[in-house]
Amino acid sequence: MAPKDDDNDRERLSWREIDQRRDRQQPGAPKKERRPKKEAEKARLQALAQAEALFKGKRGRPEYRAALRELEALHGSKKFGVFVNKFLQEYGMPEEWGALNRLLDYGEAQVVADALRAMAAQAGSRSRVEQQGFKGRLQVLALTSPFAEVRRLAEEILDEL
Repeated sequence: MAPKDDDNDRERLSWREIDQRRDRQQPGAPKKERRPKKEAEKARLQALAQAEALFKGKRGRPEYRAALRELEALHGSKKFGVFVNKFLQEYGMPEEWGALNRLLDYGEAQVVADALRAMAAQAGSRSRVEQQGFKGRLQVLALTSPFAEVRRLAEEILDEL
């Protein structure tokens, strides 16, 4: 008996076609949306920023950034002291170097001392220029601050640096 030629007459699928059929969605299965890599990365970074904001609490909100900008804008004005009180009640002591530096001009010894301690803790991770500016600010405070506690603390921090 002769072998059947039905198998040889049929057109054979290439490996590419076989893979495409295998990768095809099954009927009734939900379709997956494929995003371009840049879009996917942007979405991932946005989700990461939102998660970070959750952990930061109030400091992760846009209102906090606006309050920092207002703190900078009011520095040196008559409204500065009132705004600092409001800021500290709502957000507490800031972590940002620039905001801490502005608080050194505030008229309450405890706030200035807390800002000095926070800046001293961050000084090692700051650039050389920022460290030099901080040392200069400490020298000025040690000589001219109206608060004895601030003068003493500034001298102690200078000795440690």
